[in-house]
Amino acid sequence: MTEALDIAAEHAALLGQLRAAGRPYRNPTGENDSYTGSGRPFFHVKAPELRAIARAWLTAHRGASDSDLLALVDALFAGAHHEEKTLAAVVLGYSARTRRAATTAKVDAWLDELTGWAEVDSLCAGAFTAAELAGDWPAWRALVERLSGDPNINRRRAALVLLTAPTRTSDDLRFRDLGFAVIERLKGERAILITKAVSWLLRSMAMRHAEAVAAYLDAESATLPAIAVRETRTKLLTGTKSGRSAMAR
Repeated sequence: MTEALDIAAEHAALLGQLRAAGRPYRNPTGENDSYTGSGRPFFHVKAPELRAIARAWLTAHRGASDSDLLALVDALFAGAHHEEKTLAAVVLGYSARTRRAATTAKVDAWLDELTGWAEVDSLCAGAFTAAELAGDWPAWRALVERLSGDPNINRRRAALVLLTAPTRTSDDLRFRDLGFAVIERLKGERAILITKAVSWLLRSMAMRHAEAVAAYLDAESATLPAIAVRETRTKLLTGTKSGRSAMAR
């Protein structure tokens, strides 16, 4: 039996849980730091607690309809607080049914609500699987291409980050080839939001397409961000971007 939800009440209850899970933060203004980077009110909820809140809510609402699941995610992405937005992405990542109900148009609209590294990356760095992108590839390709030319730098970052998980987890050449095309379009930018994302995507592509990435670096190193060249060459040589093993770190 489908459970009908009061979305406003559910949103308010989750906001209360986030507030209760918050911890003291070094910035007395309560705004978030240079990584999260949105300048929004910030509860400082640790990632494991955020994941626990999402899992508990989904477990308690297994009977919710697809439309109510999407409505809750909509409400969270539109929230005023940083953790509301990242919680929305965690719920989405845990709920295949919610992802199936979403469309690329919905993802596009959610991106309008996100600013800064952590918010953009929470939605784009793996909430959707490679198989899900491949299943509606013309729409996802069109979204990534459109985002790569967007005036909003957060949306341009999203174009790069959306391809990190698919290129890392799938041998599908469509992901790799679109990755090279987006990097070509954005490689001249020098804002760190872009240069670090270029590096991230190249390192992700190197997991399954090392020869192609090495050849690309040889041909384009003078035009790519220096950090992307350095980190990707190190990744190709050592398996990590720093050159240190996981044990050493």
